[in-house]
Amino acid sequence: MESDFSGESRYGKKYFHVKTDKNGFRINHLIDNQENSQSILGDKIFFFGDSFTFGIGLDWEKSFVGILNKDFKINAVNAGVNSYSPTTYKYKLKSMIDQGLISKNQKIVIGLDISDVFDEATRWTEYKGKPANIQEVKKLNKKNSTESLRTNNLSFNNKNSTNFYTKYNFKLTHQIYFGLETFVKSFVDDIQVRNNDRSKFTHKDWELIDEKFLPLGIEQGMKKIKNNLMEISKLSSKNNNELYLLIYPWPAQLAYESLFDWPQYVEELCIEIACAGVINTFPDFLTYKKNSKSWQNELYIRGDMHFNQKGNFVLAEIIANQLHNK
Repeated sequence: MESDFSGESRYGKKYFHVKTDKNGFRINHLIDNQENSQSILGDKIFFFGDSFTFGIGLDWEKSFVGILNKDFKINAVNAGVNSYSPTTYKYKLKSMIDQGLISKNQKIVIGLDISDVFDEATRWTEYKGKPANIQEVKKLNKKNSTESLRTNNLSFNNKNSTNFYTKYNFKLTHQIYFGLETFVKSFVDDIQVRNNDRSKFTHKDWELIDEKFLPLGIEQGMKKIKNNLMEISKLSSKNNNELYLLIYPWPAQLAYESLFDWPQYVEELCIEIACAGVINTFPDFLTYKKNSKSWQNELYIRGDMHFNQKGNFVLAEIIANQLHNK
């Protein structure tokens, strides 16, 4: 699916509407493109992220970016793409700045997802200055091939490099969400969701789970996050943009006591890369969990780690309040 796309997508058994503008950003499918571009005045805030930011399984108005626009009158731009992480954010941000899609003095928010450690360690690398799949590069190196990596299986270097929801991304979405993950099945037990390998590093001994993060491992995955965010910070600073890091919990981070403090790590990382601040939603979600025994069913899609409509509203409300105070 490319720019100016409008149609129906699927996540498990859930069907939801997807509409993109000429730049490939997800927009409100209920109004036309011209109305979308004129609906909210004021400086734009660009939200980079993965499926949580994109709003997988939900129509636009039920995703937190849609809610920020609709209910909080914040001019939020959805630059989220399923399975993306800092390696790809860096490339896309540079492309957008070079093409003038992000003006000076606009805010940039990077949704730093729990799964980014896994994705940086197992999925993403760079090849000839572009994001590429680690396993495909590894196969190529084994064959000692001199051929160039093909766009359709290694990177998202499309003719229009600003497209975020392309047929190649959609293909990757199917591979990950409909083929490789057991949580897509209807009504998977909540305990199984809490024990997803990608979220274990905050509450499990790293030595016991590091093999799940091969080929690089947890430490190297986190090092890549830091290095990429450093480059992202330099790009945004050069363009006079304020850079914020957004963090939110998966069910595991609310259910289990942390051995590794992810929020503290991100706060320290923000200081190191000189970002404008961290939008830390963990305390609010932990308070919600403390006050409700059925917190997981109330906040998350059943049998899944993504927020449902209510979880997205809670997230949007926290973001709006914290942005207002920054």
